[in-house]
Amino acid sequence: MNIITIEEEAWKKLSSRISAISEYIKKMEDTSYDDFWLNNHEVCQYLHISEKTLWRMRNNDDLAYSKIYGQYFYTIGAIKDMLNANAVQTSDEYVKELMEKGKSYIEKGRRLKSDKN
Repeated sequence: MNIITIEEEAWKKLSSRISAISEYIKKMEDTSYDDFWLNNHEVCQYLHISEKTLWRMRNNDDLAYSKIYGQYFYTIGAIKDMLNANAVQTSDEYVKELMEKGKSYIEKGRRLKSDKN
């Protein structure tokens, strides 16, 4: 086993760079589902709201959406932005928990739909 010694300041710089890289990677992972599209029904289940409430959010421009042949679609990123913009108290833990629940819901829902076909 070799023992390597470095100056304290060099160690601090190295440690802070490693932390910055780690934070960057964590942020990249958190946005992996941001471009995933959901339909009306999925958004209502995801947010535990009625279709009427979702309609109000669309009409008030609270939530970004796309309309294709009469159907509305929303991205996870747009939902996150709306939640963060209207949050009374935001914490990183709450957003992480919400994203984990959302990922789980999406993956479970997609698996169930593919099993039926």
